[in-house]
Amino acid sequence: MFSKIDRIGYGEFVVVSLRVSLTGEKLFVSFRCNRGDTSIRAASTGVLIVFFRRLWLPVLLFAAFILLCVLTYSNLEGIKWKDALFWIFHPHAIHYDKVGDATKFFSLLVYIGVFAFQIWVAERVLVTIFRKQGREAWKLMINDANLEKIRNHFIICGYGQVGRTVVDQLDRLNIPFVLVETNEGLYHQLLQEGMPVVHGDAKRHDALQKAGIERARGICVVIDNDADNLYVTVTAKAINPKLRIITRAGQQRYAQAMRNSGADEVIIPEHEGGLMVGRMIEKYSIV
Repeated sequence: MFSKIDRIGYGEFVVVSLRVSLTGEKLFVSFRCNRGDTSIRAASTGVLIVFFRRLWLPVLLFAAFILLCVLTYSNLEGIKWKDALFWIFHPHAIHYDKVGDATKFFSLLVYIGVFAFQIWVAERVLVTIFRKQGREAWKLMINDANLEKIRNHFIICGYGQVGRTVVDQLDRLNIPFVLVETNEGLYHQLLQEGMPVVHGDAKRHDALQKAGIERARGICVVIDNDADNLYVTVTAKAINPKLRIITRAGQQRYAQAMRNSGADEVIIPEHEGGLMVGRMIEKYSIV
C-alpha cells in the first residue's frame, strides 16, 4: 500500500514513500522532478513519422519512377512536363493516332509500373495496420514514437513488486519514465496497457540506448538479482556519467560495490524492513 506523497515545489525534490506489502518495509526514493519537462508531444505526430519511415523506400522509388517517365515522355513527344505528368496518371488522355510507336509501348510500361507501385504501397500499409497482430502493431508504433520523443525521464529496470510500486508513483506524479522488461509476455501486456516499454535485457547497451539513456535524467534498477543490478549500474554509468542512479541491493556487500560503481542511492529492502520491525517492537515494548 502507499503511505504518503510529499510534493515540495517546482523543480524541487519529490519524496516518494513506498511500502511493500510482502515484507512491510518502507522505501524512500527521491526524484528531482521538473514539471515543465513532463509533457510529451502528441503521439499521433510520432506515429505518422514512424509510419512514413516504413514507407520511405516505395515512396522514394515511385518519385524516381515518375521523374524518369516525365523526362521520357518529354523527350519522345516534346510535350511540357505538366502534360507528361498528366499522361502518367491518366493514360487514356494519350491519343494513340497522334503518337509514335515508341510512346505507345512506353505508356504500357508506365501503366504497369504505376499499378505495381500502387500494389506495393497498399501492401505495406495493410500489412502494417491490418495484420493478425494489427492492434499490437499500432500500439508498437505509438510506443516507438513515444520512445523517440521522451526527454528527461527515468528508466525503470525490473517490474517486480518494488518496480510496480515505483511505476505507479511516477504515473501519479506525471514523471515520464520508460520500462525495460525482459519477459516477452509481460512486455506485450505492458504494451497493450500503453506503458512506454522496451523489450530487452537492461544489461545490454542497445536496450538502454533504445530506452533513451543518453536523454534520461535517471535510472532506477530494481531487478531481483544483485549481480544484474550491479552490472546495469556499471553499464548505465559508462553510457551516461551524468545519470542519477538508484539501485536495489539484497545484501550489504553488494550495496557498497554499487555505491563504488556510481550508484547515487542504494536501497536494501530487507534491511529497511528489519529496521522498521525493530522500531515497531521498540514502540510496543515501552510501558
